[in-house]
Amino acid sequence: MKDNTTRGADVADGSPESVGPSVERVSENITRRGTEYRWLHDVSLWRDTVIPMMLLKITLLAALMPALLLLVIETLEGSFMRGLQAFGQVYAIVAGIMLGLMIIAYPIYVLMSGGRYSILFEMDDKGIDHIEMPSRGVKRTDLMARVGFLAGLASGNPSAAGASLLALSRKSMHTPFKRVRKVVVYERKRVIKLIARNMTRNLIYTQAADFKLITDLLLERCPKGAIVIRR
Repeated sequence: MKDNTTRGADVADGSPESVGPSVERVSENITRRGTEYRWLHDVSLWRDTVIPMMLLKITLLAALMPALLLLVIETLEGSFMRGLQAFGQVYAIVAGIMLGLMIIAYPIYVLMSGGRYSILFEMDDKGIDHIEMPSRGVKRTDLMARVGFLAGLASGNPSAAGASLLALSRKSMHTPFKRVRKVVVYERKRVIKLIARNMTRNLIYTQAADFKLITDLLLERCPKGAIVIRR
């Protein structure tokens, strides 16, 4: 009789089509247990443009705060034109400093991360988890095995996989589908961005072969009133 460790290793190698009565392989990289889907994705931080663009938008928005504050103060003192002039000057200075820091800090972060960003996604009917996994010094096949990529689930013990994830994960983000107000589908980049009511943004990455499946599953689970934008 095959033990659970062996079955977990088989899953990491991608050999079997099914690893147990309750777990099935949907594609080469996606597994399903009941209504829960799991997949691991590696993002090249040197080639990815979604994360830098999102950081750029956040930086520019953050630079607005002190400039707007100065505009309000000057306007209340009776000089809107002076406030507008001060707004432009302060925004240019603050945005320039923050952009300079971002340009310096991002390559350093990429180098420290080994140029790769590994993410484990867990999705059920209620929400999706974006779990950052260690990238530097860890082979992808080893990572899939170590996170218990169904080793715990196949044995009917989901807590084993959960404990493995907690031990390895750096940070995670959970997005409940009922709180999603906007879905942005980047078809060329194979990325789906979920924007929740509290303005959090969850980036969902997939392989090219799985993009349509994951997009359809996400859209089915998000509220019907959510705005869908395709780019």
